[in-house]
Amino acid sequence: MGVILLKEYRFFILNLLFFFKIYINFFLFLRYNLFLFCVNYVNLYRFIFLLKIQNLCRISSLMDVNVVELTSNLSFNFQITYSFWSFVYKIRIFIRTFIKNSIALTSIKSLFSSADWLEREVWDMFGIKFLLHGDLRRILTDYGFKGHPLRKTFPLTGYIEVRYDDTQQFTITEAVEFAQRFRFFKFNNPWRNWKI
Repeated sequence: MGVILLKEYRFFILNLLFFFKIYINFFLFLRYNLFLFCVNYVNLYRFIFLLKIQNLCRISSLMDVNVVELTSNLSFNFQITYSFWSFVYKIRIFIRTFIKNSIALTSIKSLFSSADWLEREVWDMFGIKFLLHGDLRRILTDYGFKGHPLRKTFPLTGYIEVRYDDTQQFTITEAVEFAQRFRFFKFNNPWRNWKI
């Protein structure tokens, strides 16, 4: 076992592509121990399951799930990247998929226990649903929170404001209101006329 040497990666990559060619849309060898696979979202669970049990990779840990909301691409709304680590071969594998707004992914919580919190975080921040998750509830925002804060359609100021009132000694939740004085900006530069 141990670290795969650079000359052995050629054999490793060829075997990997041969066994998984029906699932892979795109493959990129980033560095000596970094691999990127682009997979269709329909085959995502099956591909991750095979990478976990296959002796070529034996991915043992889900490190992170990253989501990017795409605005320029009209066919897909989100790019989701799973980051895996193999302790046996000391390789990092990134699996990327693209989905539309209304599509739910199959949860990989049954394969990796760390996916529980990561998938809940993705749902809380972006609103991407995961099938067969079982406990998909908010993790970073309040339970009464409306919307998903990392989406591009979410307003920068939010919908509600929470503040503490000293007179009532109570926390008050109310709709966001802007005072008119904050809407005007002075564009003059105070440093422009400064002389040494």
